[in-house]
Amino acid sequence: MFKLLTKQILLLTLIVLVIWAIIFGSYLPLIKSRRFISALGSLSLIKTIEQFKTFFNRSLNFYSPIGDEEVTKFLVSDILSFVSDDNQSESGSRMLVDYIEPRIFQDDVRHLLAMAQIYWILWEKYGYNEADFEKAENYFKKAYVIGPKLPPVLYGMFDFYKAKGDVVTAKEIGEEILNYWPNDEEIENYINSR
Repeated sequence: MFKLLTKQILLLTLIVLVIWAIIFGSYLPLIKSRRFISALGSLSLIKTIEQFKTFFNRSLNFYSPIGDEEVTKFLVSDILSFVSDDNQSESGSRMLVDYIEPRIFQDDVRHLLAMAQIYWILWEKYGYNEADFEKAENYFKKAYVIGPKLPPVLYGMFDFYKAKGDVVTAKEIGEEILNYWPNDEEIENYINSR
């Protein structure tokens, strides 16, 4: 009788664990992704930032142990495209940046680089505002701390400082790039011409 009861408890425990794994590993991420796809499908209907928030909050605020990083990454990428579009207003661009910025993962290089690019674009498009430059630089530096040898980080920083006209910092980063990739003629030519 004791063995039968033990087997039943073990079987019941196994069933609960399997159901738990299905719910948290598959079902919740599926619901989160469906909500995000639904929000993307509704983009043509969105006319205000409040509508945008309403549609995307359904996905971003939905709890799922898997999928937060991915949904945020895709939305940051979409906002980067929006901000890059010459037909978009500065106020609309800034409202979207204000919406997504608190949601990015501070330990994810892709998120940090996307935010650096967004602020870089804002800096170039809207009058070389020093605050935008500093935010872009801050995001590049955070990405560098996490991935100091990653090509997107180093080349992004090189191009960023080059665009600013900061020859000294661009050369320093260029020299670091050449330490890892000594055959990069474009970087070498830039360093030698300065």
